[in-house]
Amino acid sequence: MVGPAEAVDTRAARLMTWVALILVLVTDAAYVLLIRGQGAIAPDAYTVPFVVAYLLLLAGLLLASLMGLPRAAWRMPMRAGATGGLLILGVLAIFSIGLPLLIAGALATGATVRTLRGPQVTRASVSAIAAAVVAVVVLVTGFEITQRVIVCPATGSSGGGGNGFVTGPYYYDCVNGQLSYHSGSCSSSSTDSSGHVTHPGC
Repeated sequence: MVGPAEAVDTRAARLMTWVALILVLVTDAAYVLLIRGQGAIAPDAYTVPFVVAYLLLLAGLLLASLMGLPRAAWRMPMRAGATGGLLILGVLAIFSIGLPLLIAGALATGATVRTLRGPQVTRASVSAIAAAVVAVVVLVTGFEITQRVIVCPATGSSGGGGNGFVTGPYYYDCVNGQLSYHSGSCSSSSTDSSGHVTHPGC
């Protein structure tokens, strides 16, 4: 008999969770192979390991929700956390690995809403929303940090930029291994006679 604080893990919920888990792991592996096939190391070299680790974390949440837990009501927040992360990352990566992540997120959503029944629905729903928000915050924070950890080549000059979710647009210069950041956006760059990167379009 199911107690008031226990989650009902239906057959449909478990099936959707398993399919979502497999999709996440396969997509993660495909992403690693895709990046390795590109050969050259991107300046924001730490973004790729972060995405790989983040997908493994979401897969771990899905897997843990299928295991026997001390409190079965944890299943709903775990699946909700994975859902939030998968859907947001799927949208951000829609032109590369986003589609399978969106499918996995949709399946995780279905599993989440089928997980709990009874008088604890309201409390579990609040926990599920909080878990989804935390997953999104971790994703955004990770991108904000890793995209700004630039690996400059030891020699030569280069530049680039991006647009942080929270911090806004920025651009950077790499000159003989030295990195410098600038706020705002930049449309073009060139190198002067001394080898320094200039931004006439800024």
